[in-house]
Amino acid sequence: MIPLIHILYAIPPTLLLYLFYGYPSFIFLIGSILIDVDHVFWYLFKHKSLNLYKAYMYHRPGGNNEKNMLHIFHTIEAWLLLLILSFFNFFLRILFLGATYHLVMDICDMIRYKYYDARAISITKWIIQKSKNV
Repeated sequence: MIPLIHILYAIPPTLLLYLFYGYPSFIFLIGSILIDVDHVFWYLFKHKSLNLYKAYMYHRPGGNNEKNMLHIFHTIEAWLLLLILSFFNFFLRILFLGATYHLVMDICDMIRYKYYDARAISITKWIIQKSKNV
């Protein structure tokens, strides 16, 4: 999903949270957008380039046919770690809600475009698969 859509979809729940929590609710917005920084990490790892425009175009629907991309903040391990930490910190709890909201939107997008295997869902599984392919 393109960043603008993530931003537009994240604004209404952010404003709703603002009614209850005030300014900390903007952490929800940050969590639902900045999680995608791992797309840049993957592009840097794969192509040895920090060209943000090319990284953006690469990750757009139809931008590549790559399977099993490791977007570390989109994995079950990162999600579980954030979930556990959210029990101990209010701000991390709101960040977790934003990241979860983002992941749900991504899953809907992956179903819509039938990109079921475009992204690795687990760091551990990705490492095991890569070690078998070496």
